[in-house]
Amino acid sequence: MKYKNLNLKYALVNAAYLMLVCATAGYAYNFLTKNGFDSGTVGIIIAVISVCGIIGQTVFGSIIDKSERLDEKMFISLSMVLTGMLSVFLMLAPSSSALMIALVVVCFTSASIGMPFLNSMAFIYEKDGQTINYGLGRGIGSAAYAVGSALLGQLWGRFGKGILPIYILVFAIITLVFVRLMPQPDAALEERVQHEQAGEKKASLSYIQFFQKYSNLILPVIGMILLYFCHMIINTFAAEVVAKVIGSNAAAVDGAVESVQGTALFIQAMAELPTMFLFSLILKKVDIKKILIFAAFAYSVKHIAIWLCPNTYVLYGSMILQMFSYAILVPGSVYYANQSVAEEDRNKGQAIFGATVTVGGLLASLIGGQLLNITNISIVLLIGVIASLCGTALIFFALGPKDLFQKKPQAAPVEAAAPVEAAAPVEVTPEASTPAPAEITLEMPEETPAEPDAPVSEDKEQ
Repeated sequence: MKYKNLNLKYALVNAAYLMLVCATAGYAYNFLTKNGFDSGTVGIIIAVISVCGIIGQTVFGSIIDKSERLDEKMFISLSMVLTGMLSVFLMLAPSSSALMIALVVVCFTSASIGMPFLNSMAFIYEKDGQTINYGLGRGIGSAAYAVGSALLGQLWGRFGKGILPIYILVFAIITLVFVRLMPQPDAALEERVQHEQAGEKKASLSYIQFFQKYSNLILPVIGMILLYFCHMIINTFAAEVVAKVIGSNAAAVDGAVESVQGTALFIQAMAELPTMFLFSLILKKVDIKKILIFAAFAYSVKHIAIWLCPNTYVLYGSMILQMFSYAILVPGSVYYANQSVAEEDRNKGQAIFGATVTVGGLLASLIGGQLLNITNISIVLLIGVIASLCGTALIFFALGPKDLFQKKPQAAPVEAAAPVEAAAPVEVTPEASTPAPAEITLEMPEETPAEPDAPVSEDKEQ
């Protein structure tokens, strides 16, 4: 009874959490620019949020791996409480103030910091014999992200920027409720208690130690950062992308950009659903490395399509490519990390792979924000596309079949011809040696019946 409807509960957590994240990740640029900050300053603010996320995920990932009391469920719960409290203060903060910057940084960091630990929750019940369908849960989350993006876009058009803190508060509370409904895994808790009682506190690996231990993950991690760099340029500066597509005159109408942006994000998130739902089945049929390579190539195609996008119809169509790119790369990297990293380093590994999005977002915000002050969005997108193509190449070389990059030895087939010469003695040997063994065999039976009988009888007498 304790684990009844476990997949449903996990899916609800994903749904509520991603409806929250769609606000802090998808509309941060809109919120800050509407409050009087220029693109360069907004880029720096979002970059600081990303840095705080990286540090927080790494530090708390190590603490959770070693702690008896603080687990994934508790950490996400505490982060939701903090997010809800800060969103209330954000409603009251004056525009263009240092207080607003501080509140946005801490609130938005707190809202998104729990993502890798939500991923880890999909695997902590395995020791109790319970399996969570991560693809299903993440698919429900993507659907919720789509609904949240469209909903927030419409609410923004009607009520303005002030709706964002209220939206964050509501979904922080809903996420907290659903997280608390998740059962506590017995086996994982018992193991932590045993290690605590036995004094088995393993030192957490540093970044250098982790990549020394798992050097095969370096190129995939760098490749994913480059892919997410372009992805986050598009998502973070979606308002600029939309304004470029619909034209400056249409973009000048209040709420027009947010409306198109909300629709585009809705289509993008909805496109993830089929892949997310079927991912566990795909994983049974196709090797995880091939899956990640395919996703990387599809990602670059999507980025090129958005860069060259001439109108809203092509923009909406390019968002459908999300089902072959992000929808595969996200769950694929979670499973790949789980397979490639030892159990004691699980949260560290998930935090690092989760940080690829954060680092990509950090670079996108910092570089993209500054570039937008001196150039246009088309140039920024071109830089993102180049980074995306480099990321795809790295993932292909890291995870692709090794025999594609190694020279096949030519000497071995030539040496293998040697046994052909040995076939000649095989034909000669039967002809030469057959008579001799035949004679020996025939002579021995003739002598053995008479001569051995005597010694046998003597032995019996003795």
